[in-house]
Amino acid sequence: MVRLWLFCFLLIFAGRIEGAGASYLDENPDEVFAAVYSQLGIKLPVRVARDPQVWLTLDQLKREACDQKSIDDLALLLDKLGYRREAANGQYNFVKRCGAPVLALHKSINTLLKLTDYSLAVEVADEFVRRAPTNHDAYYLRGVALEGVGDYRRALVDYANAIELFSTDKTKIGNSVFARMANVYAKLGEFCQAATPILTWIAIDPAGRDNSRSRKIVSDYETQGNCATSSEFQKERFALRGQNRVVTAKADINGVVGLFIIDTGASYVSVKSQFAERAKIPRADGNEIRLATANGLAKGKLSRADTVLLGKLRATNVPVVVQDLDDKSYGAGVDGLLGMSFLSRFEVQMSGGFIEIRTRSKK
Repeated sequence: MVRLWLFCFLLIFAGRIEGAGASYLDENPDEVFAAVYSQLGIKLPVRVARDPQVWLTLDQLKREACDQKSIDDLALLLDKLGYRREAANGQYNFVKRCGAPVLALHKSINTLLKLTDYSLAVEVADEFVRRAPTNHDAYYLRGVALEGVGDYRRALVDYANAIELFSTDKTKIGNSVFARMANVYAKLGEFCQAATPILTWIAIDPAGRDNSRSRKIVSDYETQGNCATSSEFQKERFALRGQNRVVTAKADINGVVGLFIIDTGASYVSVKSQFAERAKIPRADGNEIRLATANGLAKGKLSRADTVLLGKLRATNVPVVVQDLDDKSYGAGVDGLLGMSFLSRFEVQMSGGFIEIRTRSKK
């Protein structure tokens, strides 16, 4: 019975090959599939092209140059046969020619990262970001590739974008993007900033993440950076006012006092460009990130403040986003937001109509 089944299968399979219009054993695949190779930017050894399944997918792409299923099937086959670079290049060039699917770019980058070809991975990721400018995976993968080539500043921006462009439920973000962001800051020797992504990750779900292991990571970074925080236990308390329970407070950034909204839903301390100029906060070109706000995505430049003081609470080397906004964007007289890049350095609790911010306890 098994032999009969196998015989029938071989007959059917042989019929499929014959129906493809070429004999995969007799004809030269370099000639038969020259156009396909040119379109995909690849060249396969004859023995690989003569694999029956590979031949069929190449033949399908010869007949339908933009067949998405065929390019996906071909990439899977080439990966299994050990021709991963050809699989990655084929997917990349397919999307450039046919315009879709961007998922092929995702797969191409993953393969190139495994091959440690970070330069080409950056090129493919640039295409991914261009075609899918709000896709968080595109920025994350480009960040990994940029980290691989040592372009740490751009990698930081991409990791920040990946976090901001994720769905509104930040608890579902994996820890890898936060860990990578922290690692990049550390590679730049900016250890106080390196603690911030880990603290932000903890603050998203303190019940499940505030433990001895995560605290040890933060402590190590802060020790390496000699990060100045309030040496003694300190706390500040503010009333939650109005229907929207908005809290405004005066804060000192780089020695310049301004009025800020305390916003636990904001990832960063954000300041208007006018305030940034007064506080001498640099605005590096190319550091543009997208911020998730209640009114949709907004743009800003990722930078850093030397010191941020809120009453008796002090933090140094705080990531800050500078935004080009008019005077009324945050509200009349408001200079910006105090977000989690500052607040995560402390313990924040809201109850009884108040928000209390205090020095982190040592567990």
